[in-house]
Amino acid sequence: MVFKKRRKDKRRTAPYLFQTAEMLKHWGWCLRNRIQICVVPNWNTADRWNVEITIIDKVSLDPVDYTGVEALNKMYEYCKYYYDKNTKDEK
Repeated sequence: MVFKKRRKDKRRTAPYLFQTAEMLKHWGWCLRNRIQICVVPNWNTADRWNVEITIIDKVSLDPVDYTGVEALNKMYEYCKYYYDKNTKDEK
């Protein structure tokens, strides 16, 4: 029997960052209000990530490349920004 090597797909493991309750509150609020913020790999550079923001159906990509943990911190910073911006009347 001859076995062919399977071609490896491009994969990159997402970084890990411990989320505080406050981070999860902001992120959950964004999801409930159709604001999706996530980190996506930048395939043109090794170990670099971008932050993608989707509001309803409009997709925007942060032009800055980040390292793994920096990208997650920026993602939660955007979540806090949108949460504060849209809930300041309720406070």
